[in-house]
Amino acid sequence: MKEEFNHCPLCGISLEWGFIEGKDRKFCPGCNFVDYKNPLPVALAIPIRDKRFLMIKRGIAPRKGAWGFPSGFIESGETAEEACLRELKEETGLSGKIIKLVGIHRIEDKEVHGDMLVVMYLVSVDEGAPTPGNDEEAARFFDVEEMPAFYVGRFRHLIDEIQN
Repeated sequence: MKEEFNHCPLCGISLEWGFIEGKDRKFCPGCNFVDYKNPLPVALAIPIRDKRFLMIKRGIAPRKGAWGFPSGFIESGETAEEACLRELKEETGLSGKIIKLVGIHRIEDKEVHGDMLVVMYLVSVDEGAPTPGNDEEAARFFDVEEMPAFYVGRFRHLIDEIQN
């Protein structure tokens, strides 16, 4: 989770609580630093090839052992698109091309990372067999009928578009 400040990181004075810009926030009465809690930016690939979806089985928290789409934090100096394709390569060993932006959603990870803003892209995957990365237990293509029900429900509109 994001670091919790008790003292101002700029001047060292103890932070106090106040109603600032419509929310209760910690602030510094000495230098006016405000401890904003911003979501972490994440890029997520929804990789497809021949109407099949490439998914990874997570090898680390959060959701260790669960199947999901390749994703990860957008690094400084990197666009969401670049992060999406980098994470696809790191987690599956495959490259791809972004087809379109699917959506931007807020997700709260209560296990490790907290509040995240997830930028999701549909990605056409290049040829080759997927190979799981260092933090993944497995990587493989799924037919829609095999996919975890959560993803089928959440992306039904996209699945229907791809299937047709």
